[in-house]
Amino acid sequence: MSPTDIPAHGRAPRAPVTHRTVLAIALPVVASNVSTPLIGVVDTAVVGQLGDAYYIGAIAVGAMLFNILYWTFGFLRMGTTGLTAQADGADDTAELRAVLGRALTIAGVAGVVLIVLQAAIGAVAFGLLGASPEVETHARVYFAIRIWSAPAALANYAILGWFIGLGRTPVAFALQIVLNGVNIALDALFVLGLGMDVEGVALGTVIAEIVAAVAGFA
Repeated sequence: MSPTDIPAHGRAPRAPVTHRTVLAIALPVVASNVSTPLIGVVDTAVVGQLGDAYYIGAIAVGAMLFNILYWTFGFLRMGTTGLTAQADGADDTAELRAVLGRALTIAGVAGVVLIVLQAAIGAVAFGLLGASPEVETHARVYFAIRIWSAPAALANYAILGWFIGLGRTPVAFALQIVLNGVNIALDALFVLGLGMDVEGVALGTVIAEIVAAVAGFA
């Protein structure tokens, strides 16, 4: 290697970008983008084993509401990815930490605000959705339980964005496996094993989102 091949800041040049490296980043990103909708799909599939159509409708309505609500904060993932990649490219360790800290702070504050405003959010959302009384009753139960994981769910967005920005997409992919694996296991345990219904599905999702956030911190 000649001196001209070495960057001014003294670090060895990065590996060349190939189709393989692009796919290694893109596939986990795609998987992380479908994580929130996939949670709703799993919840619906498990509660569908109960046989009553209004359970399925309630979970579908509740999951759709959270898909919309959480994707309002999609910038926590996308924005964090870009800022992290910039800091990593500049070898700015302090900024890397600061980016994650800011994103987690926003996630925590926003999650708490969603919990505080849950009554108002529920009133507006269910008023617009116009579901049948039985579906709305159970959807409100699902919403009232799952909303408590809002800080963890938004923190997962920030953590995923940070790992993707670092190029550590296998870690991001592993966190999605943890999230959805725990969700599936707990949904099955609470609903099929313990005989719970909407409450069990919502509780399983809350625990799964918290576990994924803790795993990301770890």
